Parts: sequence; C-alpha cells; structure tokens
Amino acid sequence: MSIVVIVRIPNVDIDKVREAAVTHKELHEQLRNALNRYGCLSHKRIYNTELREIMDIDEWESDEGMRAFLKEMGPTIAQLAAIRGTGKPTDSIWQNY
Repeated sequence: MSIVVIVRIPNVDIDKVREAAVTHKELHEQLRNALNRYGCLSHKRIYNTELREIMDIDEWESDEGMRAFLKEMGPTIAQLAAIRGTGKPTDSIWQNY
C-alpha cells in the first residue's frame, strides 16, 4: 500500500530556492536518482507567496522505501536547506486505502 508524505517548508525565499536549483544541479540530480531508486511514485512541489512556504507532496511505494531514502539522503537534504536558507520542515504521512 502506498503512502503520501506532505512536507511543509517555511521561511522560503523562492528566488534563493530557484537559484540553488541552478547552481547546485548535482545535488538535485542525486535527490532525483534516489527518489526513483527508493520507490517515489510522484513528486510535486508547490509554493505559497503569501505564506512564503513550499509544500512537497510525494507518493511512495512504501514507508520502508521513504525511510531508506531519508536515511541515505538526509545529509544532502540538510545541505540544500542550508544553501536555500529555509526553515525547519514539518511532515505528515498519509496512508492510501
């Protein structure tokens, strides 16, 4: 049974996020490869200008795959967050039925 993970990232300067995507392509490529390797079925990123917040919506084949992804890629995610200057993310996990 797949799961959906919703991650909310506060204190976002969208221009810095976009700049990081260009200047640190290798980190983004590492994340994309790992998302595929660990069973991420879909990834969507949306932005709210009023709240200055990003929301990522990811569907995973399994909870185990998502956790393995985070174990491997946690340092890379933290590195990108530092480059972007974003706030501490919060997440919630939802079950498909």
